Amino acid sequence: MPMLIDTFQELKSRLLTVYGAYVVPKSEIRYTHSPGFTLIELIMILVLIAIVAVFVAPRLGDVTTTKAGAFRDKLRADIRYAQNLAMSQNLRYRVYFNTTPSPNPGYAVVNDANGDGWGVTGANEFVQDPAGGGSLSVALNAGNYVGITVSTPAGGFIEFNSLGVPTAAAILTITPGGQIVTITAQTGAVN
Repeated sequence: MPMLIDTFQELKSRLLTVYGAYVVPKSEIRYTHSPGFTLIELIMILVLIAIVAVFVAPRLGDVTTTKAGAFRDKLRADIRYAQNLAMSQNLRYRVYFNTTPSPNPGYAVVNDANGDGWGVTGANEFVQDPAGGGSLSVALNAGNYVGITVSTPAGGFIEFNSLGVPTAAAILTITPGGQIVTITAQTGAVN
């Protein structure tokens, strides 16, 4: 019998361990993980950030070209607007580029409502900007358009008659990026 007790005592000591001030069976001890990240998780996060940076960083540095694309869309819309006004009001409309009465560099949309010719542009001859009031005149290389310029068409303007037909075809180049806006003769298509 003493041998059985020794074995039982030995078994009991193996099953129990001291946990704080209490003796607890090992089967009831629960090991919890401490909060935080493992080294492998941190390395994987850094690798993912590096991969994203490789693809995103080149696009962030070219903001001016992105703004030039947005300006191209605005310029197309404003030229089409001048064309639509010419047709709906049965007046000739001009879009001046980089010359008086437009800002230099920039453009402005005007008409000859008072019939005095194109020499002197009166205040009532500037087209109202449908997006925000005021005259439809855009100054380049300033504000939202810093670093953006547009070429000047032959004569310094594009003129639309009451049928929406331009007096001549025009190709406008926007820099940076070399984006192009074309006005087709006879049809007046603005692309």
